[in-house]
Amino acid sequence: MIITNHSNLPQPLFEAVSNDSYSKGKADISVTQLLDPPRKVALTEQHWDEITEDCSDRIWSLVGQVMHGILERANTTGVAERRLYVKCAGWTVSGSQDAYYANGLLQDYKFVTSWKFKGGKAPIEYEAQANLYAELLRANGHPVRKLQIVAILRDWSKIEASRDPEYPQKQVMIINVPLWPEADAQKFMRERVILHQQARVELPLCTAEERWAKPDVFAVMAQGKARAVKLYESEEEAHAHASQNPAYFVQKRPGESTRCKHYCSAAKFCSLYQAIQESKDDQPALGKQAAS
Repeated sequence: MIITNHSNLPQPLFEAVSNDSYSKGKADISVTQLLDPPRKVALTEQHWDEITEDCSDRIWSLVGQVMHGILERANTTGVAERRLYVKCAGWTVSGSQDAYYANGLLQDYKFVTSWKFKGGKAPIEYEAQANLYAELLRANGHPVRKLQIVAILRDWSKIEASRDPEYPQKQVMIINVPLWPEADAQKFMRERVILHQQARVELPLCTAEERWAKPDVFAVMAQGKARAVKLYESEEEAHAHASQNPAYFVQKRPGESTRCKHYCSAAKFCSLYQAIQESKDDQPALGKQAAS
């Protein structure tokens, strides 16, 4: 990967991002990659030397690595953070746990935004990741009896916490997540490995869920107004509303594949994403629709 500094960040930050020491070790795939869309991982592997990313887009990744350094300094765990390996469906899977204690407690630290934990529940992908780390530990002779996510909320607001009881009430949340039966974790790991193996032979399409796709919406607009009167997912409902006032018209706002656009460094090489973008280019420009 080629790291650029088009945002003109200070040289120490640029060098820190560029000198990323992360490695999946002598493995075919890491736990983190297992949970990513197989198409995304396969394209990234295939075009790694061609992919360009600006250092400004990797700051939070850098901060996450700083968190690992803090945990290493604390080093109160039964097993110091190190990369573990397990054979699965002919591939070697690797991963490194954040904190594992002699009593069987495995903690996975996350440095994330507050909305991820609104309502006090961990996202399903975090639960899956923690259970894959648990399987790695068990395969290397370390029993796991309890799983926790330790979420450090980087944008936490004390004022927002006082206003909204659903908003995280503390900047650090410790959330228990279900520990899957060992057979279920092994089955899930095997299924993910096979999906990624198949992607190296024939690229699958990413699902709408994997693309974090937002649907098209239809905005009822009023002549001379910049903000929508109301948004609809149904075009028919939008036109029915617009027909009630001669100053109203309907504007289609194409949906967006959020992961592809903002969080997939291989998007430039993805024919699916390019096709989605081309279909958007065929849409009328916003605000150019004729009044209905």
